Amino acid sequence: MSKVILITGASSGLGKALARELSHQGHTVFGTSRSPGGDQGNIRMITMDVQDEASVASGVEQVLAEAGRLDVVVNNAGIGIAGPLEDCSMEEVQRVMNTNVLGVIRVCKAALPIMRAQGQGQIFTISSIGAKVGLPYRSVYCASKAAVDLITESLRLEMRGLGIQITGIHAGDIRTNINANRIKAYDPNGPYAKSFERAYRIIDQEVEEGLPAEVVAKTIARRINRGHLHPFYAIGKPLQRLSLILKRLLPGAWFERLIARYSGV
Repeated sequence: MSKVILITGASSGLGKALARELSHQGHTVFGTSRSPGGDQGNIRMITMDVQDEASVASGVEQVLAEAGRLDVVVNNAGIGIAGPLEDCSMEEVQRVMNTNVLGVIRVCKAALPIMRAQGQGQIFTISSIGAKVGLPYRSVYCASKAAVDLITESLRLEMRGLGIQITGIHAGDIRTNINANRIKAYDPNGPYAKSFERAYRIIDQEVEEGLPAEVVAKTIARRINRGHLHPFYAIGKPLQRLSLILKRLLPGAWFERLIARYSGV
């Protein structure tokens, strides 16, 4: 059955690939961007800044006005950041949290009353394997995604009996333009410079060798077409998905050494 789907951050990367896949399957897809620049084929692009409550409300109202309902929301909009915590400015930290965490809250708050009135709906949050595994020089990003995970868990319980399903995607590295758009917060002359630069090369390489966005989009689309959703799904290269299991099984010190070696620190 065709669904009305809203995807935030759909002008590039995973959001764009997912919008294309779902549109190709016959769903009515609305994509959001701060500067959408016109529709993309059958994808209706609308203006939405997830950092602004009024912008989010206006975007969701536009979907309802044009389509009459809202069946699925994919909270995809986000910002990447890498750098020693000591070097991250509070302005950069606040920007990441405002987008990655508060942005999800704003979109959910706007969508939930519509879904409650309908008696059905699905909300997906695009999280990260980094929400479960603290990664060096990505403390702020990992913290933002961990917060999204707990919002997802709590909402699932709040929505019991209301016909609304909430699920999170623990994504590994995806081949997108995130390397170019990621905030890089570090002092090239500071005490962490050599270690960070070594780790950052690995971060960039992992993205370049990540799963194609189209492959991840197809996997998420299959979940959207299902009736029952699990709390979380891990999507990524086998070693990255395995890390979630190893963290549960290995002694803490062993796992820490494993991540340190993998990250180049």
